[in-house]
Amino acid sequence: MDRELPRVLVPTINVWQDKGSVRTLPEIFAAWDKYKVAQIYTRASLPATDSCEKFLRINESAVLKSIFKRGITTTREVENTFEADEKALAELSEEKKRYERAGKKHSYFLTFCREMVWLLGKWKTPELDRFTEEFDPEMLFCTIYPFIYIARIQRYLIKKLSIPVVCYLFDDNYSYKACGLNPFALIHRFWLRKNVKALVSRADKLFVISPMQQEEVKRVFGKDSTILTRAIDPKEKFVPKKPSEPIEMIYTGKLILGRDSTLAEIAKAVANINRDRERIRFSIYSVNAPKEKYRELFSSGGTEYKGGVTADKIAALQEAADITVFAEALKGKNRYGARLSFSTKLTDYFLSGRCIFAVGDKDIAPMDYLRREDAAITVNSVEDIEKELRELVENREKISLYGEKAYLCGVRNHSREKVLGDFVQDMLSTYDDNREAKK
Repeated sequence: MDRELPRVLVPTINVWQDKGSVRTLPEIFAAWDKYKVAQIYTRASLPATDSCEKFLRINESAVLKSIFKRGITTTREVENTFEADEKALAELSEEKKRYERAGKKHSYFLTFCREMVWLLGKWKTPELDRFTEEFDPEMLFCTIYPFIYIARIQRYLIKKLSIPVVCYLFDDNYSYKACGLNPFALIHRFWLRKNVKALVSRADKLFVISPMQQEEVKRVFGKDSTILTRAIDPKEKFVPKKPSEPIEMIYTGKLILGRDSTLAEIAKAVANINRDRERIRFSIYSVNAPKEKYRELFSSGGTEYKGGVTADKIAALQEAADITVFAEALKGKNRYGARLSFSTKLTDYFLSGRCIFAVGDKDIAPMDYLRREDAAITVNSVEDIEKELRELVENREKISLYGEKAYLCGVRNHSREKVLGDFVQDMLSTYDDNREAKK
C-alpha cells in the first residue's frame, strides 16, 4: 500500500475468525492494515483473525444481568491471544447454546425478547467510550443487520465520533416481505426500518451485496451504492471435468429455512430419473440431520444424506462432483428469506468450476444474479426440477459448459484482486471526499 490508511472501527455482531463460518468481512479487511482496524462485537466467541488487532466484546449475558444489577461489567477488551479461563469458556459455551436453540426455532418472539434485553440493559459504558477514544478511529464501517440493538450501538458511535460512515447492507432488512402475518415480526420490522433508514441516510458510502439489492436501494432510498461480495482465488486456468457415470451431484450446506423441502423435491426427481438405472448419484452433506419426514427420501433412489463434513474437505468434495446444488425455499414462510442476500456458498461453487443446479424463487437475489450472469441452470418451480435434470442427463456436454460458465463468473466478478482492490479504493475515496467536504 503506497499511502497511509485511515483507522477503521467495525461494530458487528459476529467476532472475526479466519476459519469461522462467517468470513466475508475478515476476508475483505485482509486488504487493510490490521493495526488500523478495531472491532466491537456482541456474540459469545473469541477472535482468531489476521485482519484485526483490537477487539471489544459487549457481553450479552452480562447485558441481561445488568437489567437487575447495574454495577455488573458488560464490556471487556479481548485479543487474538486471549486465553479464557474455565468460567469464561463455560459462559461462552452456554451463550452459544442459546444462539443455536434460538436459530433452530427462528422465533420472532425470542428476537423481540432479545431486543428488550438490549433496550433495558447496560451497554453504554466507560469501557466502550475508552476503547473508542484510545483507538481514535477515522472511519466507521457499519454492517446493517436484521436486529435493532446493533443498529442502536452503531448509531451511538456515529453520533459520538462524527467521522465518515460506511454502511454495508447485505440482506433484506427493510421490506415487510419476509414477515408474513406474524405480529412480532411486523412490530419488530417497523422499528428496525427506522434504524435502517437512519443508518443508510447517514452513510457517506453504501455497499450492497447483489445487483437486485443495488436497484432496490436506489428505488427505496434514492441512494447510489457499490456491490461488495466475498472474494475468491481462482486458478490460473480452468480445468474442465468430464461428467462421471452416474453423474455425481452434491449439496453442501444447512437443511434449514425451507432448503430441506427443496432438496426433497430434487431427491424425488432423482428417484424418478433413476427408476430404470442409476443415472444420478445425489449426495447431501450437512451438519443438520434431516427431519423425520425426509429421511427415507434422503436415503433412497440415488440420494444419500452423508452427515456433516469439516470445512477443509468441502472444496475437494465440490471439485470431485459434476453438479453442485444451490437450494432455497420455493414456498412457505421462508420463500423470501434470501430475497436480497448473496450466499457465500455460490462463490465456493464458482471456484470449483462445476455446473451449478440452482433451485429457488425467481424473485430472490441469488437466483436473479445467476440468471443475469448465465452462471447456472436455474429452476424456479417444483414442476421444472425433473425436466431440467433430465436435460442435463441427456445432454451431458451442458454440464461441462455450465461448469465453465460458473468459473468464469467467479473470475469476472469475484477474484480477490478485483474485490479487495476496489474495496480499498472506495474506502479511500470516501475518506478523502469527506475530508475535502469539511475544509
